Amino acid sequence: MTVHYELPTAADFSVLAGAHHPAVTIYASTSPVVSERERAEVAVKSGFDEALEHLKAAGADTAELDAIRAERDRILGDQQLWGGLARSLALFVSPDVSEVFVLPNRLDDAVHVGSHFTLGQLLRAPSQDQEAFAITISASEWALWHATPTDRAVKLPIDQQGTANLDEATNREPGEDKPRGSNRGTASQFGGASRLLGDEGRKTLLDQYTKRVIEVARRELLERDPDERVPVFVFAAEPLLSLFLQNTRNSRRVVAVPGSPDRLGAAELDEILRRELGRLNVREAERALRALAEGSAGRVERDLAAIAREAADGAVETFWFDFTTSVNGTLDRESGAIEFATDHGAGDALADGTPAGDLLPQLALLVVSKGGKVVTVRASELDGGVWSAPAMAELRFALA
Repeated sequence: MTVHYELPTAADFSVLAGAHHPAVTIYASTSPVVSERERAEVAVKSGFDEALEHLKAAGADTAELDAIRAERDRILGDQQLWGGLARSLALFVSPDVSEVFVLPNRLDDAVHVGSHFTLGQLLRAPSQDQEAFAITISASEWALWHATPTDRAVKLPIDQQGTANLDEATNREPGEDKPRGSNRGTASQFGGASRLLGDEGRKTLLDQYTKRVIEVARRELLERDPDERVPVFVFAAEPLLSLFLQNTRNSRRVVAVPGSPDRLGAAELDEILRRELGRLNVREAERALRALAEGSAGRVERDLAAIAREAADGAVETFWFDFTTSVNGTLDRESGAIEFATDHGAGDALADGTPAGDLLPQLALLVVSKGGKVVTVRASELDGGVWSAPAMAELRFALA
């Protein structure tokens, strides 16, 4: 048994691809919270029980059943594994393979038994943004956080001198309603002391505060992510949140998360951050699909057989597929030829009895091997006007 705490790589997928009869795939949602460990263990055990019953009914021999049971026992007995959970487990077990992935993103509970592992959900982890920064800000304090694909959000150590809270950032004593020095000789630089009283005055001070925080945070973020690739989620209550967003001027993706962050611990913040990351991924996928449908005539392909041929030729730029559905068959990676399983791809084998696997992840891996990009989606989360199930492809060049 090999346990992976990093996102799956091309090498990992090459191990899992192809026939591994009998192949047991189990996806289970988990939690880094220790008190929820038992629920995850029960879910995985139940998944194995279901898989073993299926194998018995299908006529698996004793050696195959014993091999699956032995790996089940090793997995359930691994205390290090169960002491370091994230948000999902993906398990792939056969007589010749035993691979376990501890993943940061939330996957759907599922059990699959067949001749091939079901890899759609596993592909979701590396095909979506799994890294983010967060800024939590209130009048009393602010902090910068970083969540990676494999680690829970942690507070970053940064120099906040002069900006640690509203009072410090606006040069006030705690409880004052105007900056220090706001007498008749100096009030004008702040727009007049009288204008800093009441709701409008406080709003002016909050505006100054957000500008100071943004200046410090931007410098810190550029050091860690100079390409501005990683999104930033801002946790704040109004009017601080709106002021912060108004004063943000850069190319980085900034996402608002309304509500006071003062009582959020690291675990709670990370949970919200992962959920918001998922929503951001959906919005961006839908935006890209809409742009593709509206402005890329001749570069959109929806037929799986045609997509496979184009993928084999290296002509697919981006491949979107619904990881919650399966279309079984076989794929010739050299020519891109597809043969669908019986019952229009719903069966487990071709008409001649050849074992069939899920074509969608097979196509995804072929696209990646040719330098293309893969995006996994849930069809239920997308606008039906831009999505065509079960997959779509953007081609590098328009079809003649």
